[in-house]
Amino acid sequence: MANSPHVMFFRPIIEVLQKDFNVFITARDFSETISLLRMLDINYIPVGRYGGRGKIGKVISTFKRVKGFINLFKGEKPNLAVSHNSYDQILASRLMGIRNITFMDYDKQPANHLAFRLSDIVVVQEWFPEDALRQFGAKRVIRYKGLKEEVYLRDFKPDAEIPRKFNIKRPFVLARPPSTSSLYQRGYGIFWEVLKTLKDKGVDVRVLHRNPEDEEICKDLNLPLLSKPIDAPQLIFWADAFIGGGGTMTREAVILGTPAYSVLPMPGFLDRKLEDLGFLKFIRGVEDVKIDLKGEFKPHFFNPNILEDIVKIIKDALS
Repeated sequence: MANSPHVMFFRPIIEVLQKDFNVFITARDFSETISLLRMLDINYIPVGRYGGRGKIGKVISTFKRVKGFINLFKGEKPNLAVSHNSYDQILASRLMGIRNITFMDYDKQPANHLAFRLSDIVVVQEWFPEDALRQFGAKRVIRYKGLKEEVYLRDFKPDAEIPRKFNIKRPFVLARPPSTSSLYQRGYGIFWEVLKTLKDKGVDVRVLHRNPEDEEICKDLNLPLLSKPIDAPQLIFWADAFIGGGGTMTREAVILGTPAYSVLPMPGFLDRKLEDLGFLKFIRGVEDVKIDLKGEFKPHFFNPNILEDIVKIIKDALS
């Protein structure tokens, strides 16, 4: 587990795998990864922490985590290493001769060059572009149908207490900023300008904390900043619209039937496909955001059997 979304994605998969296999869960101390694991009562082994925003710090922390993996499994080696593009785990697996499989659903990540070349099996979403796979040097590729967020949202049940618990007013917009620490993007774009405009129009705008500087910006703009960790899917469901600067939560909004808007500076293939299908709108100016009260619950599932499909991919890799 190298990032917060990995916890939600792998939790149902681990629950199934643990019926037949010994599963060792390792985690990097980054974002809400550790706090989510604790909140969900998932046992894990800590291996390293975030290396900061600079490229040199990222490289140094990666090699420290690689060393941590090697020390951790220098006795009995696992039969398979599984991750969602955890570069340090993939590199350690290669050095130790452990078969590994990685999942990925974003084609603009430059570190795919490392992860895909070193992985025995690369598992991507069905629409992942073929030219990107060739460019990143993927050898054996398996595709799955659907969105990875469906793995943990397929049994989603709305909590009717959420509007009262958070004192939600209508219309209500939930927003999550772009990352300011990733390799593939920098800055906020027009994210804060959009939120300020909506707030001035009387919209109840809440911001999910992502970057260290979010707190100071929200304070200056008088925007409520939600503490973490938090049950984001519930808030997304009860929102009249979601504005995202990343991928995972934006797709959660699509699945949960909440009007989804994106300010992601470098949209990947999934974002572009969801836009083409009419499930996602990109904000290029403040006037692009139209907030209406959300109607009835109309989820959009692209593959109701995605959990079984992904578990089968992992089990097949063990055979």
